[in-house]
Parts: sequence; structure tokens; C-alpha cells
Amino acid sequence: MLISREMVLDQDIGLNAALFGGDMMARMDKVAGIAASLLSRNRRFLTVKVSELLFHSPVRAGEIIEFHIAIARQGRTSLTLQIQVEVYDPRSDARRDVTSGEFVMVAVDAELRPEPILWKPDMVRAAEEAHRARSGFRADRA
Repeated sequence: MLISREMVLDQDIGLNAALFGGDMMARMDKVAGIAASLLSRNRRFLTVKVSELLFHSPVRAGEIIEFHIAIARQGRTSLTLQIQVEVYDPRSDARRDVTSGEFVMVAVDAELRPEPILWKPDMVRAAEEAHRARSGFRADRA
């Protein structure tokens, strides 16, 4: 499921003429929080774990990056999201994998204690359908 698109600006670029890795991780963390909120009726989520963060290709200034999520696991108080980041070229519709990672989010109450996730079934279903459609699309591109 597409969550966000952003353009990488000159000010985001590090010494290696590419987007700084810590900047990408922060953007992915925000996307994980947005996705968790879209999939549920909970107000607050905390990131408790990031794993398998892989940088596949550099991102340059002026490129548009897309953030796609898939639900890897649903728990009572937590969810695990796979986040895939791609560079998108609107002129050719070409995409290039740049970063991927897994984020574990926990729903919390006002005192930051874990609370049950109140899922939005329609949004969960939409995310699952988008992932299936995208997986087929990606297989066709390979």
C-alpha cells in the first residue's frame, strides 16, 4: 500500500552525493507511524524495533521516493510492517528499489502502556490487496 511520496532535496544530501542513511530511516519511521494509524483507530504508536534495514541503491537530489507498506504480522498490541522504498521516475513510470526494512509498532495509551489495537478491517484488507497486486506487478517487471 502506497503511504507517501517525497522529493529528495539538495539539503537532504550527504557527503557521498546521496541521501543520508539516517534521514531515510527517520522517513521510514514516520511512514510506519502513519501506516499504523491508518490501519487502526489507535491514536499513539511507538516504534519498538527496526530490523533488516537494507540500503539497495543510493538516492540522489531531485529524485521522488515512494514508501510502500505491507503488514507482516498482526498481534494484539503490535504490528510488524515491511516498508519498501523506491525511486519513482514519473516520466517513464520506472521504479528502482532503494531501501527496505521491517518496523515493529506497539499501540500505547496516554501513559505509554501497551493497549489492544483496534483494527480497521477495511484498511487492513486494502493493504493486503495492495500488497498482493504489487507483488504480482513486481514479478511481472522482473
